[in-house]
Amino acid sequence: KRIIICGHSGSGKDYLLKGLIKKGFKYRPKSTTRPMRKGEKNGVDYTYYNNENFYSMLNEDKILYYQTFIINEDKWIYFMTKADFNNSELFIMTPYEISNIEKMDRDSSFIIFIDIPEDIRYTRILERNDSTDKVTRRIESDREDFNNFSDYDLRLCDSVFNINDVYSLINN
Repeated sequence: KRIIICGHSGSGKDYLLKGLIKKGFKYRPKSTTRPMRKGEKNGVDYTYYNNENFYSMLNEDKILYYQTFIINEDKWIYFMTKADFNNSELFIMTPYEISNIEKMDRDSSFIIFIDIPEDIRYTRILERNDSTDKVTRRIESDREDFNNFSDYDLRLCDSVFNINDVYSLINN
Protein backbone atom coordinates (compact mmCIF):
# COMPACT_ATOMS: atom_id res chain seq x y z
CA LYS A 1 0.00 0.00 0.00
CA ARG A 2 2.71 2.49 0.92
CA ILE A 3 5.51 3.15 -1.60
CA ILE A 4 8.71 4.76 -0.31
CA ILE A 5 11.31 6.07 -2.76
CA CYS A 6 14.85 6.37 -1.48
CA GLY A 7 17.94 7.35 -3.42
CA HIS A 8 21.03 9.48 -3.68
CA SER A 9 20.95 13.08 -4.90
CA GLY A 10 20.44 13.13 -8.66
CA SER A 11 19.30 9.51 -8.85
CA GLY A 12 15.83 10.14 -10.26
CA LYS A 13 13.62 10.22 -7.16
CA ASP A 14 11.49 13.12 -8.41
CA TYR A 15 11.17 11.53 -11.85
CA LEU A 16 9.86 8.30 -10.31
CA LEU A 17 7.64 10.21 -7.89
CA LYS A 18 5.97 12.20 -10.68
CA GLY A 19 5.48 9.04 -12.75
CA LEU A 20 3.82 7.20 -9.87
CA ILE A 21 1.59 10.19 -9.09
CA LYS A 22 0.39 10.01 -12.71
CA LYS A 23 -0.41 6.32 -12.05
CA GLY A 24 -2.78 7.44 -9.26
CA PHE A 25 -0.71 7.21 -6.09
CA LYS A 26 -1.57 9.79 -3.43
CA TYR A 27 1.44 11.88 -2.40
CA ARG A 28 2.00 14.27 0.48
CA PRO A 29 5.40 16.01 0.75
CA LYS A 30 7.53 16.21 3.88
CA SER A 31 7.26 19.26 6.07
CA THR A 32 9.97 21.74 6.98
CA THR A 33 10.63 24.85 9.00
CA ARG A 34 13.05 26.27 6.45
CA PRO A 35 11.93 29.23 4.35
CA MET A 36 10.39 28.55 0.97
CA ARG A 37 12.86 28.90 -1.89
CA LYS A 38 12.15 30.73 -5.12
CA GLY A 39 9.88 28.63 -7.33
CA GLU A 40 8.72 26.28 -4.54
CA LYS A 41 5.06 25.87 -3.65
CA ASN A 42 3.59 25.08 -0.26
CA GLY A 43 2.07 21.60 -0.28
CA VAL A 44 3.89 20.65 -3.48
CA ASP A 45 7.61 20.76 -2.69
CA TYR A 46 7.21 20.73 1.09
CA THR A 47 4.60 21.79 3.60
CA TYR A 48 6.06 24.82 5.36
CA TYR A 49 5.69 25.54 9.07
CA ASN A 50 7.32 27.95 11.45
CA ASN A 51 9.26 26.71 14.48
CA GLU A 52 6.38 27.46 16.86
CA ASN A 53 4.01 25.25 14.84
CA PHE A 54 6.56 22.44 14.70
CA TYR A 55 7.22 22.43 18.46
CA SER A 56 3.50 22.57 19.17
CA MET A 57 2.90 19.50 16.98
CA LEU A 58 5.91 17.75 18.56
CA ASN A 59 4.52 18.36 22.07
CA GLU A 60 1.13 17.02 20.95
CA ASP A 61 2.82 13.81 19.63
CA LYS A 62 1.79 14.55 16.03
CA ILE A 63 5.28 14.10 14.53
CA LEU A 64 6.37 10.70 13.21
CA TYR A 65 10.05 11.64 12.87
CA TYR A 66 12.17 14.73 12.40
CA GLN A 67 15.70 15.64 11.52
CA THR A 68 17.47 18.91 12.29
CA PHE A 69 20.04 20.52 10.01
CA ILE A 70 22.18 23.52 10.81
CA ILE A 71 23.33 25.25 7.65
CA ASN A 72 25.55 28.25 8.24
CA GLU A 73 23.73 29.68 11.26
CA ASP A 74 20.23 28.62 10.23
CA LYS A 75 18.49 25.73 11.98
CA TRP A 76 16.02 23.89 9.74
CA ILE A 77 13.87 20.96 10.71
CA TYR A 78 12.52 18.45 8.20
CA PHE A 79 9.75 16.18 9.44
CA MET A 80 6.77 13.96 8.67
CA THR A 81 3.52 14.29 10.56
CA LYS A 82 1.75 11.11 11.60
CA ALA A 83 -1.38 12.28 9.74
CA ASP A 84 0.53 12.77 6.46
CA PHE A 85 2.18 9.37 6.81
CA ASN A 86 -1.09 7.62 7.51
CA ASN A 87 -3.04 9.37 4.75
CA SER A 88 -0.58 9.04 1.87
CA GLU A 89 0.63 6.22 -0.34
CA LEU A 90 3.82 7.64 -1.79
CA PHE A 91 6.88 9.15 -0.10
CA ILE A 92 10.48 10.15 -0.65
CA MET A 93 12.58 9.28 2.40
CA THR A 94 16.21 9.07 3.46
CA PRO A 95 17.80 5.99 5.04
CA TYR A 96 17.61 7.77 8.41
CA GLU A 97 13.89 8.38 8.00
CA ILE A 98 13.28 4.78 6.94
CA SER A 99 15.14 3.56 10.03
CA ASN A 100 12.60 5.44 12.18
CA ILE A 101 9.54 3.70 10.74
CA GLU A 102 7.78 1.33 13.13
CA LYS A 103 8.01 -2.36 12.18
CA MET A 104 4.27 -2.59 11.47
CA ASP A 105 4.46 0.39 9.10
CA ARG A 106 7.62 -0.96 7.47
CA ASP A 107 5.92 -4.32 6.87
CA SER A 108 3.14 -2.55 4.95
CA SER A 109 5.59 -0.50 2.88
CA PHE A 110 7.44 -1.19 -0.37
CA ILE A 111 10.79 0.60 -0.51
CA ILE A 112 12.41 1.40 -3.85
CA PHE A 113 16.12 2.25 -3.66
CA ILE A 114 17.44 4.13 -6.70
CA ASP A 115 21.17 3.36 -6.75
CA ILE A 116 22.65 4.60 -10.01
CA PRO A 117 26.36 5.28 -10.67
CA GLU A 118 27.93 8.24 -8.91
CA ASP A 119 29.35 9.82 -12.08
CA ILE A 120 25.88 10.04 -13.61
CA ARG A 121 24.45 11.57 -10.42
CA TYR A 122 27.32 14.08 -10.30
CA THR A 123 26.58 15.21 -13.86
CA ARG A 124 22.83 15.49 -13.19
CA ILE A 125 23.36 17.61 -10.09
CA LEU A 126 25.79 19.87 -11.99
CA GLU A 127 23.17 20.30 -14.75
CA ARG A 128 20.83 21.76 -12.11
CA ASN A 129 23.27 24.69 -11.91
CA ASP A 130 24.47 23.77 -8.42
CA SER A 131 28.02 24.90 -7.67
CA THR A 132 30.76 22.27 -7.89
CA ASP A 133 31.47 22.50 -4.14
CA LYS A 134 27.78 21.94 -3.37
CA VAL A 135 27.72 18.91 -5.71
CA THR A 136 30.80 17.48 -4.04
CA ARG A 137 29.28 18.05 -0.58
CA ARG A 138 26.04 16.31 -1.60
CA ILE A 139 27.88 13.32 -3.10
CA GLU A 140 30.03 12.96 0.02
CA SER A 141 26.99 13.30 2.27
CA ASP A 142 25.21 10.59 0.27
CA ARG A 143 28.18 8.25 0.68
CA GLU A 144 27.84 8.59 4.44
CA ASP A 145 24.02 8.47 4.53
CA PHE A 146 23.76 5.38 2.33
CA ASN A 147 26.71 3.47 3.78
CA ASN A 148 25.44 -0.06 4.50
CA PHE A 149 21.85 0.83 3.53
CA SER A 150 20.01 -2.41 2.83
CA ASP A 151 16.40 -1.88 3.95
CA TYR A 152 14.70 -1.90 0.55
CA ASP A 153 12.47 -4.19 -1.49
CA LEU A 154 13.54 -3.13 -4.99
CA ARG A 155 16.88 -1.70 -6.11
CA LEU A 156 17.05 0.22 -9.40
CA CYS A 157 20.58 0.45 -10.80
CA ASP A 158 19.73 1.57 -14.33
CA SER A 159 19.99 5.35 -14.74
CA VAL A 160 17.33 5.25 -17.48
CA PHE A 161 14.60 3.24 -15.77
CA ASN A 162 11.08 3.01 -17.16
CA ILE A 163 8.15 4.13 -14.96
CA ASN A 164 5.84 1.45 -16.40
CA ASP A 165 8.38 -1.27 -15.63
CA VAL A 166 8.72 -0.04 -12.02
CA TYR A 167 4.92 0.18 -11.72
CA SER A 168 4.65 -3.45 -12.89
CA LEU A 169 7.20 -4.56 -10.30
CA ILE A 170 5.30 -2.76 -7.53
CA ASN A 171 2.07 -4.49 -8.47
CA ASN A 172 3.55 -8.02 -8.50
